Amino acid sequence: MISVNGLSVSLGGRRVLMDVSFALGAGEFAALTGPNGAGKSTALKALAGVAAVEAGRIEIGGAPAASMNALARARQVAWLAQARPVAWNLRVEDVVSLGRFAEAPAAYDRMGKEGRAAVDGALAKADAAHLAGRAFQALSGGEQARVHLARLLASPAPCLLLDEPCAALDIAHQLSLMETLAAEAASGRAVLVVLHDLELAARFCQRVLVMDAGRLVADGAPGEALSSEVLGRVFGVQRSAERQLIRGPR
Repeated sequence: MISVNGLSVSLGGRRVLMDVSFALGAGEFAALTGPNGAGKSTALKALAGVAAVEAGRIEIGGAPAASMNALARARQVAWLAQARPVAWNLRVEDVVSLGRFAEAPAAYDRMGKEGRAAVDGALAKADAAHLAGRAFQALSGGEQARVHLARLLASPAPCLLLDEPCAALDIAHQLSLMETLAAEAASGRAVLVVLHDLELAARFCQRVLVMDAGRLVADGAPGEALSSEVLGRVFGVQRSAERQLIRGPR
């Protein structure tokens, strides 16, 4: 679904991604993790087309991303950013309907019979159906996060990119979110999620990609990518005898 070869990105004159290469197939659920400032969010922004690529090549569905306009890319990739401001106090269902913009740019199409069914289905998947009809800015932070998840799920795009979607969610909703994303992958979508919770990544994801200082330093099954050596070298932690993460020397 997505192929990245030799990707490099600079922001503010500083190189933040260096020679990153990986591929993500349809039906695959992968976590992208690493310390703060490792380049995870920038990698997702490059895939979504909102960060300029300095060097390298991105292909989406076998086509060069550089040749796609914004609408064509949005039909292939749905992106949930880390920062998700909503300037207007829209109704919840109107926020969710924005996820269908690439498919139905006109508002009446997004909220027609087919669009409304997609919005209602996405709200149900995000455990947010009971929030329909409410004003978005009257919701709690966790409720807003679930509405944004529904906005992503309302898109028919075959590839989902999520940047720290578990932030602001309680434990039950974190588990529910990961189960929902696993189900989306099982249905054939490619799902790449930025996570700081390594236990969630290891429990739910088939594959973990680890970044450090702008480079991809590990890529494989959770047990391989999150080995004791990687945990110590990249995160500065180690596992105790009870398999809990504790601080260790870097």
